[in-house]
Amino acid sequence: MTVRVRFAPSPTGHLHVGGARTAIFNWLFAKHHNGKFILRIEDTDIARSTRESEQMVLDDLRWLGLQWDEGPFRQSERTSLYRAVADQLLEKGVAYRCYCTEQELEEKRKQAEKEDRPPHYDLTHWYNRRDDDGPHAIRFHVPDDGDVTINDQIRGEVTWKKESLGDFILMRSDGLPTYNFSVVVDDHDMGITHVIRAEEHLTNTHRQVLIYRALGWAVPEFAHVSLILGQDRTKLSKRHGATSVSAYADEGFLPDAMVNYLTLLGWSAPDGRDIFSREYAIEHFSLDRLNPAAAVFDPQKFEWMNGQYIHAMSTEELRPLVARFFDVPWLTEGIDVVKTSVHRLTQFREALRFVTDYTPPQIDRSFAEAVANELRMHGAEDVKAMTERLKNTTGLKGKVLFQPLRLMITGMDHGPELVRAIPLLQHASEVDPNVLSPLERVERCIR
Repeated sequence: MTVRVRFAPSPTGHLHVGGARTAIFNWLFAKHHNGKFILRIEDTDIARSTRESEQMVLDDLRWLGLQWDEGPFRQSERTSLYRAVADQLLEKGVAYRCYCTEQELEEKRKQAEKEDRPPHYDLTHWYNRRDDDGPHAIRFHVPDDGDVTINDQIRGEVTWKKESLGDFILMRSDGLPTYNFSVVVDDHDMGITHVIRAEEHLTNTHRQVLIYRALGWAVPEFAHVSLILGQDRTKLSKRHGATSVSAYADEGFLPDAMVNYLTLLGWSAPDGRDIFSREYAIEHFSLDRLNPAAAVFDPQKFEWMNGQYIHAMSTEELRPLVARFFDVPWLTEGIDVVKTSVHRLTQFREALRFVTDYTPPQIDRSFAEAVANELRMHGAEDVKAMTERLKNTTGLKGKVLFQPLRLMITGMDHGPELVRAIPLLQHASEVDPNVLSPLERVERCIR
């Protein structure tokens, strides 16, 4: 059997990190089993689904490096298939036309509330009506043997009783399928073997399995992954900060770091490591290592992990990525000097601000003149030799020497080591007219 899994987003905006994690789990599972990863766009919600949003989702998946093997298939282009299957269920007598208006349905719900019973649909007046006149929905009739038990690959055995479910709609009166119906038809038609999806869809499984049974179709394996929570243990939302893939991309996170971090939200590596390559994750990924408990999204840990990826990359690899946010003629040399101090690509601009921005500080004039003489005579390349000579000429050493030297040349009281910062400033001033050389900076302190 060839493993076939699918990721089926609704195109209502950029890809949420929860959806991204579901896509990653499906992609890893498919790759681990040499199977197929199928992309399906569930766009039957006409009011909210747009092609623009669909493109956003596709772009986010591509940025993550999650290339699909088949698709994207759009549910909006498959309505004739859903109608044909609905007709099969009508012919089998397990579905029926419902002519109730919204007002009538609301009255039934209110009556059920008064009688303190579940608001299940009352089919007394409609089940035996066979004509096709007037607008109508198509409902599935829950059979007497409507109990359902599945062995969820993450949660174990889960059972639903027939009494918990009333007759439900398959096709709405506008001719469009409901989620539960279209999902079953699509998964069967696409040969999906494993449905790996969010925990919030677990309650839909009862209806879906009943539809599979009625059609005599094989039921796929189900695996419902946990929710992602914010640090306050509530469902992750915009109030916790960035929640979409594109927002993190815009904040300077790397796709490999995001795949790594989201994989860890619910899955654990066999050897307990936190940082791993895609190849490692593909080799070791399995559903039995997914935790049913909710996972907590920790922005600080994610940023730390992103930093580890940045620190491990070469300057040549980083340059085109950093240039998206900050591009100058001396960027390659700048990245090399500060890359171990940043955790996001967007932080390179701030880390290199000492090169681009300079305000002369208040410095002892005699000290400034001594430094200026050093730079005029020997240049800025051999900083160690310069500081040794300054120790002799000024009688200063340690912090008393290095703190005013740093402040005078960089304009800041912190930053990279001077043995790297000063040569960078010299090089930058030679290729960028907007950058002051070390000597020009010291001379401004003397004026």
